[in-house]
Amino acid sequence: MIKTKIENYLKKVIYKTLIGADFKLINTDFKIEVFTSEKDNFGHYSTNAALKLAKELKKNPMQIADEIKILLLSDRIARDYFEKIEIAAPGFINFWLTEKVLQDELKEILKQKNNYGQSKIKGQKSKVQIEYISANPTGPLTLANGRGGFMGDVLSNILEFCGYKVEREYYVNDAGNQILTLGKSILANAGFLAFEEKFYKGGYVEEWAIKNSLKVKKFKNNPMNPQLMYKWGMKVGKMAAANFLKEIKSVVKKAGINFNRWTSEEKDIYKKSFTSKALNIFKKAKLIYEKDGALWLKTTDFGDEKDRVLITRDGFPTYFLADSGHYLETKKRGFNKKIIILGPDHHG
Repeated sequence: MIKTKIENYLKKVIYKTLIGADFKLINTDFKIEVFTSEKDNFGHYSTNAALKLAKELKKNPMQIADEIKILLLSDRIARDYFEKIEIAAPGFINFWLTEKVLQDELKEILKQKNNYGQSKIKGQKSKVQIEYISANPTGPLTLANGRGGFMGDVLSNILEFCGYKVEREYYVNDAGNQILTLGKSILANAGFLAFEEKFYKGGYVEEWAIKNSLKVKKFKNNPMNPQLMYKWGMKVGKMAAANFLKEIKSVVKKAGINFNRWTSEEKDIYKKSFTSKALNIFKKAKLIYEKDGALWLKTTDFGDEKDRVLITRDGFPTYFLADSGHYLETKKRGFNKKIIILGPDHHG
């Protein structure tokens, strides 16, 4: 692409300037940035290289830009590339391309067709998993959770275009305490349980309870001992979560957001023993200890601000343990790279 060619060429010229003139800065990490000009009177492309160098060189950016311009005008390659070069305050360098460059690039576009613009980057043809949205199926998909879907979908498109084998994953948290809480919340809204502060309070909970009253009314006359409360809570929670997940799939489809894998925490992680396998890895590494009735992982050994609970005092595995099993499962399927776009309920 023209932009990349200009960036590489300018980098060589500026390094030549830094070494050959009275500049003392020689930094191989210095990144030349070239932008498509927003207005025709600013040329086809523009660079802020002089502005970035000014602070390091302790010189006026307009002076640096002028010195770079003089060097470019004396170079044969630059004369072939640029029809005109101008300096604009406070230190931008604007470029107009020659007709020949534009014609040659058009020929390249016609030659490469849909492959035009592909980056020759390290890792092409390797597998990468991109996880995005992954909102819990404990209610309808919100805009706050769903907005990451567009970012994940676009990033997947870009990496696929560059030659990566991309898996687009939605990780479904359909196991654990949040499903029990969802079930109890619905039973409470249906009048079968006393309401607790930790229960879900959205109107969608009451709506689901009303719409599915035939499925939950059989619990009304049964004694609410802890064992049956857990059983019924999980059963109702799973029914509701399955319905909410169906709605989520419909929403992302309508939004044009694509997934080629919906990973179930219950079926793909717990039932295939990946959490147990992850726990055994931690145990063998002597990274686990008990405190206050809970099982903890020594994440502070790796720079974390505090250790993390793997299993709570009441016996529930945490998100951290489930996620550890999930990462292990991803690794076992041949993915060495994973990108996660976190939603607002997954921070911290």
